[in-house]
Amino acid sequence: MPSINLKLLQTFLLAAEFGSFRKAAEESNRSPSAVSMQIRDLEEQIGISLFTRTPQRVNLTTEGQALFEEIGRAMADVQSSLDKLTEIAARRKGKIQIACAPTLAASRLGDILSTFKLRYPRSVVEVQETPPQAALVMLQQQEVEFYIGPEVPNLAEFQFESIIDDPLVACIPEELYNGEKRIKLATVAQFPLIMLNRKTAVRGLVDRLTQEEGIELKVQYEVETAQTAVALASSGLGVSIVPGIALGSNVDKRLRIVPIDNPNAHRSVGIITARGYVQQRYAEQLISLIRTNLRGEG
Repeated sequence: MPSINLKLLQTFLLAAEFGSFRKAAEESNRSPSAVSMQIRDLEEQIGISLFTRTPQRVNLTTEGQALFEEIGRAMADVQSSLDKLTEIAARRKGKIQIACAPTLAASRLGDILSTFKLRYPRSVVEVQETPPQAALVMLQQQEVEFYIGPEVPNLAEFQFESIIDDPLVACIPEELYNGEKRIKLATVAQFPLIMLNRKTAVRGLVDRLTQEEGIELKVQYEVETAQTAVALASSGLGVSIVPGIALGSNVDKRLRIVPIDNPNAHRSVGIITARGYVQQRYAEQLISLIRTNLRGEG
């Protein structure tokens, strides 16, 4: 069957709805003869009669009724999709919605957004602090423009742009520090440990590394954020392992920051976007500023 012109289907829907070629013609600003000709063209293309004609009105055949119901459902789905896109466009207008790893949001995002606001004073940025897996759902549903955070494996529907390499570091209270320039996980395991919980990507990385080395960590405290882990280490409660990007410029003087001595003790941090998603202008400018800021401080 050749491709059917959508205008023929629209004319068919009007004629079926009103039961009249004349009323369909009035609704579509066409002549009754033009409507009749379009319906005939459609019937010839399909190869079946869609209406029975009488002088007073036209009635759908059984086949015409089936087509009317199918097209009606399809058009409702199309309208629903258009309404959703309209809602998304309205939400995006003048506002940027992004997702960000909590660690990065607390340590770096403030300076980035402050600079962005100076450049684009009319912009509005809404930030969702969330771990990577939850951010992927938001990206898929177009609830956010992009995600700033660590790389996630097997990103089939998304693309990841690496910006910096983020090492794992040990935050060691000065009374426990022995002058190490780098420290092995086996050595860290001898101290009281303050770790991020198992919901975090950092904890997952640390657990993989210790398992590979056959090390068992004896965790004294589990917390949700790197900032809390660093604060507890500053109080002398133990050694914390956090991503380097979590440390701001004002590290507590009571702490010694020592890189973990393992070639795999690092992760890529960057921007995740949905494949094929077109960024609005403000979002593109914000992504550019994030690249510059993170690389400059990295």
